[in-house]
Amino acid sequence: MFVKLWKVALLSLLAYLLQATVASHIALWTISPNIALALVSIVSVALGRKYAFHMSLLIGYWFEIMLPMMDYISLIIYPVCAMLGALVFSDKGERKREENISLGKGSKPLHACWRGPLCTALSVLVFEVFYLAYIYLNGVVIGGDQLLRSFINIAYSSAITCVVQVPVRKWLGIRKAKKAKDEKKQENGPRSYARGFAKGAYHDRQKTTEE
Repeated sequence: MFVKLWKVALLSLLAYLLQATVASHIALWTISPNIALALVSIVSVALGRKYAFHMSLLIGYWFEIMLPMMDYISLIIYPVCAMLGALVFSDKGERKREENISLGKGSKPLHACWRGPLCTALSVLVFEVFYLAYIYLNGVVIGGDQLLRSFINIAYSSAITCVVQVPVRKWLGIRKAKKAKDEKKQENGPRSYARGFAKGAYHDRQKTTEE
């Protein structure tokens, strides 16, 4: 747990630094990608909503201190965007997914490689809606150029997620944990079957004795 928290905190600092320094240098048609929300989305899909919320809160706090745009807006907008994306695409845990499927409340979720870019797209979309609403309230007429720039930002940020999500998930230890869980499930499979068979035979024998 401590190692995971330490990695998320370090990734939060990296996300802030990349967004504040590198994003402007890799701009596409003067449009900088939202690297911070891309990394938050990867954490959201990999580790769940709790880690995504704390990570986005840290990033928003650092932006509010170092690069303030409006009063408290960074502290609000990053957690809001991250949590809306996490609400739809975050990993709910294997046990919760199996319960929902058994109860007929949901189907098998998309693979994490698809949910990462989709989570980024939704989070950046919410971010762009906030931004367009802000400039509109300040008297700027929203036209096709602003909408095109927002669309490019969404697509560019999602593409960055596709590129970096595999090494980030590997660094967080997601693949190792999944492999260990699969091996444990394979080991416990025959045992659980044998326990269930023995339990059923015991109940059948007890029922026969009572009759």
